[in-house]
Parts: sequence; structure tokens; C-alpha cells
Amino acid sequence: MEENEIISFKCLHYSVTESAGSMTISVVKKNMNMDCTFGVKTVDGTACAGNEFMAVDEVCTMKKKETEKIINVQIIDNHDWQPDLDFYLEIYDTKNGERLYGDDTRCRITILDEDFPGKLGFEMTELTASRL
Repeated sequence: MEENEIISFKCLHYSVTESAGSMTISVVKKNMNMDCTFGVKTVDGTACAGNEFMAVDEVCTMKKKETEKIINVQIIDNHDWQPDLDFYLEIYDTKNGERLYGDDTRCRITILDEDFPGKLGFEMTELTASRL
């Protein structure tokens, strides 16, 4: 795995229930002797911004002694049953908008759907069959 030498996500895979409302993601700085400015944005996967979560695109600055920045992501609870869905957060260079190098500059978030699927029922509760 190729790692970024300056900054990364603390964890590369998070899970959250759909009803949680929000979640926090940690970005950590590996080099304490420098200031660091970077962007963090959401990227659609099987989960889409506006339907399952609220898009994030923010620029963050960490001073020399700071080691961690918390990113808050809003999760949308739609009360419809769906399979578990994924989206991503990426750390990017604010100068060109490109994702920073390293496998640890992208994390996956899985939204766990705890809604129940629909029920199949019949209007008649009893049926009689005869043999001819």
C-alpha cells in the first residue's frame, strides 16, 4: 500500500447506520513540523449525494502542533429499504483539485440500512382446494 507522507485518513473504512444522522471522519497529519492546507470532498459511489448523504467539500488548515482534523458528514435517513451503500471521502490538493497521492487519502463509508423490506401478504387467509 502506498502511503502519503504528510496527511491521511485515520481509518480507511467507516460504517454508519442510516438513522445516525451524521458521522465524523478523522484526518491525521504525519509531519508535526509543518503547517498543512488540504481539501476534503465526498465522492459518490453506490450512495449519492443529496439522496443518502450531504456532499462535503471543505478546505482545512492544520497548524504545526495540530495532529488531527475532524470532518462531519450528514447522513440522510429516507425510511426506504435499500441494500447497504458506499460513498467515499478524498483528500485533495487545493491548488489543482486533484486527489493527493497515496492509498490512505481515500476512505470508504458504508451506510448500513436498518429499514425493513416490504412484507408480502394475501387478502385471503384460507384457501380450500379440491381434488377432481
